[in-house]
Amino acid sequence: MGFTQVKTFSFRNLQDQVVDLEGLNIFLTGQNGQGKSNFLESIYILCFGSSFRTRTESLLIKHGHSETTLFGTYNRDGEYSNTVSFNYKGNKKKILLNGKAVKDRKNLIHNIPSIVFTHDDLAFINGTPDKKRWFFNQIMSIYDLVFIDLLRNYRKILKIRNTELKNEGSKLMDVLNYQLAEAGLEIQKKRESAVKEFNTVFTPIFSSISQLGKEVSIKYEPSWKDCFTVEEINVKLEKSWKNDLFTGSTSTGVHRDRFEYYMDNRNFSKIASTGQLRLISLVMRITQSIFYLKKTARKPILLLDDVLLELDSERRNRFFNYLPEYEQAFFTFLPGEHAYDRIQENVKMYDVSEGVLTAK
Repeated sequence: MGFTQVKTFSFRNLQDQVVDLEGLNIFLTGQNGQGKSNFLESIYILCFGSSFRTRTESLLIKHGHSETTLFGTYNRDGEYSNTVSFNYKGNKKKILLNGKAVKDRKNLIHNIPSIVFTHDDLAFINGTPDKKRWFFNQIMSIYDLVFIDLLRNYRKILKIRNTELKNEGSKLMDVLNYQLAEAGLEIQKKRESAVKEFNTVFTPIFSSISQLGKEVSIKYEPSWKDCFTVEEINVKLEKSWKNDLFTGSTSTGVHRDRFEYYMDNRNFSKIASTGQLRLISLVMRITQSIFYLKKTARKPILLLDDVLLELDSERRNRFFNYLPEYEQAFFTFLPGEHAYDRIQENVKMYDVSEGVLTAK
């Protein structure tokens, strides 16, 4: 069923209100800057405990106020009603799940899985390597708790190693190299496996929707590409030690991995049109949704924020054909748009104006 009700208090430009959401498809229509994306953001925060738009959580608070609160009621997989709340005040956030404090966000991630489609997704296709890594980390994290722990452990070791390098320390380097290699190798193996499996879904869907006549696939380029054991990685770390000491940072490792998109052995993201890049980003999100459903046998909540305008009607229809089953979906669009005309059943519609959601 998904969310049945959301309450917002001093959040962005939204008015304090109670919004009933008992429907499979929720349509939000209104001019730009009225609060459509802000409402999607509130849903995402209740799902993950963080925003998809900013890391500066003080920006979530309505101007002139000192705190913000979100409260949601939802049904998951046909279960009884559950509650989740988010409060941010004084540089501290508090998340409650059924009235109990959530101390680790990884316990929230698997509770109400949500996948958001936004214009900013282009950065995962033609942006910086860290943006692309972030996207694949997110893909894997929502179904693999072990991967979350591996990433956290790797980053902790990396931070200590970099501190040692800046302080020109060497006593702990052998131990840190081994620990970094051990944690990093596990991440590398998981990424290789995930990308291989991801391509079995992504490539045929992109081919079908784009009608390019050629296959596009994701290529994983690990920093330790020629290393398959902890010992081999240790050798690589030892060879780069002098350079790392000079720069004060670790120059090799899974934090330097790359993900690229190739067609005919060419980096497609460098030659593709803006429309083709946009389509890749949409198909990546479709694939993420299918991937999650396949891995967990659970349907995600989908948030689509005005992302279909650049697709012609034929590609738009093919896009909808590949959307997987979902627990609930939220769509935003401008007045008069017909991007979602094919969705007619179980629809709840809202007009959004000056932060107020009014049922139609």
